[in-house]
Amino acid sequence: MRCRDIGAIKIKVVGIVQGVGFRPFVYRLATSLNLNGYVVNLGGSEVEIHVEGNRDRIDMFLTRLSIEKPPPAKIMSIEIKEVEPQCFSSFKILKSGKSLSIRSSIPPDIAICPDCITEIYNSSSRFYRYPWNSCVWCGPRFSMMIDIPYDRENTAMSRFELCDECLKDYSNPNNTRRFHGQGISCSRCGPKTFIYRANGEKIDVDDPVKFIAKKIVDGYIVAIKGVGGYHIACLASRDDVVLELRSRKRRPSQPFALMARDFNVVNKIAIPPPGAREILESPQRPIVVMPKRIDAPVSEYVAPGLSTLGVMLPYTGFQVMLLNSIPDGFLIMTSGNIHGKPMCIDLKCVFSELVDVVDYVVEHERQIIHRVDDSVIRFTDGVPVFLRRARGYAPEWIETQINLQEAIA
Repeated sequence: MRCRDIGAIKIKVVGIVQGVGFRPFVYRLATSLNLNGYVVNLGGSEVEIHVEGNRDRIDMFLTRLSIEKPPPAKIMSIEIKEVEPQCFSSFKILKSGKSLSIRSSIPPDIAICPDCITEIYNSSSRFYRYPWNSCVWCGPRFSMMIDIPYDRENTAMSRFELCDECLKDYSNPNNTRRFHGQGISCSRCGPKTFIYRANGEKIDVDDPVKFIAKKIVDGYIVAIKGVGGYHIACLASRDDVVLELRSRKRRPSQPFALMARDFNVVNKIAIPPPGAREILESPQRPIVVMPKRIDAPVSEYVAPGLSTLGVMLPYTGFQVMLLNSIPDGFLIMTSGNIHGKPMCIDLKCVFSELVDVVDYVVEHERQIIHRVDDSVIRFTDGVPVFLRRARGYAPEWIETQINLQEAIA
């Protein structure tokens, strides 16, 4: 078929289409249909696609584009126009643009996906017990972004050069989870995890998760570096431990959030309202405030004077492995800060502000660029309402049905 006899269209897709594996998905879809052209990030929240080839296959491409998109992707609008064929000989992912638009959207952080969890428990995988495993469908985004677009060189992962195996995955179009995965790494090339005493003394351990789980079970209070900041973690079932945390943190009555191993554990300590499970297990993994069970094995000092608990599920590999190592199946997992101060995001803050609060510190090498606290949701008349819209949702913009004047807040 001559070049002038083929069809060609240019597509502009607007939405959460960066940092979610959208370009690799478009590449695989186009090549599977023998279509040529390119896909490119325009910067912000827009992707441009040029496809040319058999017209029936182009129609099929358009149909499947929305139906088969990656789970974290959200398409807000699609603009399509016919263009002249450019006689491309293949389909390529082009280098991203850096322009910002009024509709620019930065991808929020995404909880670890089931496939990555499976890998960290697979003893034959190079991701075995690697706490920071991620792929194109999950992992940190906004919290580690230095600049747009969401490419590795614009993130805190830029200092970690991919090993041969990770580079092979990154370059393989048939690897649906790691092809062009900007944040991927493994235990060979990714951030390392370290344990410190609160006084700054580094402790050499073979398995940081097992070590810190044992300390928590023994009643110690620890700081754990996560996605958007440090948490303070300890047993939630022992009155003496919870009261000690309240004393050290100078927080006499404000409720502490809990992290539970899975939804079965949530059911043992709380009464989830209809719709809560879907939100708890969503990629956003917010804290959900719900009624406390009367017979819950939770210290009364976790939320004194309240009949509710704020509970979330693990959203990093470290948290998954940690909660699976705790017999209770749940822990206090509260923001790592002292009263009146923001959550710590680096060791300097931890050793200066939390030195009298925690006994041990879990640190990893990935820098936190943007502080992001856990989101909090409460059901009101059966409807989920944000008490705090943060990790998992921010800085995703909210589309309204009315025209609003631009403003700098």
